[in-house]
Amino acid sequence: MNLLRLLILVAAVWLVWRIVRQVRQQLPRQSPPADLYEPMARCAKCGTHLPAKSLNSAGLCGRCSE
Repeated sequence: MNLLRLLILVAAVWLVWRIVRQVRQQLPRQSPPADLYEPMARCAKCGTHLPAKSLNSAGLCGRCSE
């Protein structure tokens, strides 16, 4: 009797999981807004990747420009 209850429980969980997965696939995917990302650039001296606006005019990061 306990095995039958376990099998019914497993079947119910599997069914709910399949339904949730199918509903999630049908939802439209939204891409994040473009303004969340900043262009990245590499420091000319040390090679560290940073947001482009944090580099000075020579292309150096704050540590390398000192």
